[in-house]
Amino acid sequence: MATIVILEHALQRGLKLPYLVYAMAERWREAGHRVLVHHGLENAPAGDIAINNIELTRTPDAYATLFTRYPKVINGRVLDVSKSRFSLDLLSPESAWDGPVIVKTDANFCGKPEALLRSAALERGLSCDIPSGPIAEGYPTFASLAEVPALAWTTPGLVVEKLLPEQDARGFYLRVWLFCGPRERSSRWRANQPIIKGEHLLEREDAEVPSELRALRRELGFDFGKFDYVRHGERFVVLDVNRTPSFTPAIGARASALPDALAPGIEGFLG
Repeated sequence: MATIVILEHALQRGLKLPYLVYAMAERWREAGHRVLVHHGLENAPAGDIAINNIELTRTPDAYATLFTRYPKVINGRVLDVSKSRFSLDLLSPESAWDGPVIVKTDANFCGKPEALLRSAALERGLSCDIPSGPIAEGYPTFASLAEVPALAWTTPGLVVEKLLPEQDARGFYLRVWLFCGPRERSSRWRANQPIIKGEHLLEREDAEVPSELRALRRELGFDFGKFDYVRHGERFVVLDVNRTPSFTPAIGARASALPDALAPGIEGFLG
């Protein structure tokens, strides 16, 4: 049996966030593996494999150096999940684009993970080297580039992107691909609005994972995580890539389906 070390930033200690990897860790323990969660850079335990669960858009260099102590690191190559790292649809004021646009933070999840850790440092009276940046409460959309306010272009950490929804007569769609090694779950969600969150879900169906997404996963070095994307015309458009996906169990039979499906994927890394 193996020792699996989940590596987190020192400021993640005590936050009790609902990471999918925690639910999967319960399955690994049931299978006989030893699973440890370690915060910070000091006294990291030895292990057969480590998991990069740093809740920041860009993994600090010191943590990337820590990864080198382990024979294998899940998502050890995934050090930057910013929009500017993967998006093919970023715009500038001079772009030749006459369609609708959306304003986002370059940082993952509206910049909230960075804000959460900065807040934790402040509450604990600790020094913090996490860079400040904008925090968004939503995703403003505009009919054209001309309507985008100047602050969106001049505020460091904000990006403007083409708005390319997947839509038909029944509504709007978001495709979600979760994976761990060779194990995966892929679905398409339907909602009645273009910016789709879990509370907007009307219907879910299984969806094939396009080869373009698999190629992007290899390019970015993802071993475990979640990709959100849509199909717009003949293109598959990636909206978000996430190496620290959350998991909130549903009530009933579906409560354990996702971690049950993905957890065995770690065996391929242990072999």
